[in-house]
Amino acid sequence: MTKRNNRLPPAKDWRARPVETWNTTTFCAYLSDRHTELYGIPYVPGRGGWRMEQGVIKRMVGEYGAEVVRRFIDGCFREYRPTREYPGVNFTFMYTYMRGRVLPKVLAEAAREQACVKQADDVRYEMTAEELADWL
Repeated sequence: MTKRNNRLPPAKDWRARPVETWNTTTFCAYLSDRHTELYGIPYVPGRGGWRMEQGVIKRMVGEYGAEVVRRFIDGCFREYRPTREYPGVNFTFMYTYMRGRVLPKVLAEAAREQACVKQADDVRYEMTAEELADWL
C-alpha cells in the first residue's frame, strides 16, 4: 500500500498553494513578490513592520476569507499610482487608506459570485417518486 502525500507546498510558495490555504506567511510572500514585479523595487512593510502587517492580515483573513483578502490586495495594486515621493505601496497603507474604496467593491463582487452559485444550485430540479415512476 502506498502512502499518499497530502502535504501542501511551503507557505511562502503562493504560486503552488490554493488561495483558500494561504496564511499570513503566504500573503507576505505574495505582497513582496507582486510589489517587486509591479514597481521594480523591494517591498517595505509599513510603519509597524512585518508583525503589525501580519496581525492585520490574519484578522482580515479571519473576517473575510483568504480569497477576498487576495482580491483586496490585487485591487489595491491596480488602483495605486506610484509617485516620486511614494514609489511603492504596502499593506499598512492599503488597509488604512484604500480599504474604504477597494474592499466594498471586492465584497460586492464576491457576493454576486456567491449569489450566482446559489442560483445555479436552486435551478436544479429533483423528481418526485411519482414523476420518476411515470418516467420509467
